[in-house]
Amino acid sequence: MADGYSVDLSALEQVIKRLNALVDTMDGVSGTAEYETELPEGYLGRAFAEEVALRNAHGHMKRAIGDMVIELKGMIAEAGQKTSTAHTSYDIREQEVKDSMR
Repeated sequence: MADGYSVDLSALEQVIKRLNALVDTMDGVSGTAEYETELPEGYLGRAFAEEVALRNAHGHMKRAIGDMVIELKGMIAEAGQKTSTAHTSYDIREQEVKDSMR
């Protein structure tokens, strides 16, 4: 192509696959943050004021991490969708150009 450009559709497909895999991985991260980081009452000891504050801070941090994971998953899913849309558009255009040359 002398005066044109080329889009590597297979590279776009790889990006889509990797983004989708990343979203799936984030499900595991979210589950770990939510269910595998319990700090039950008395776990850090008893009869000292900081124990309650530590457990409360832990609960707050769990929720914050969970919220971040949800936001990150949404951003990754959006990037994957936009990449997929670009891939489809380029693929359609490529077919149109090939058909017009026949």
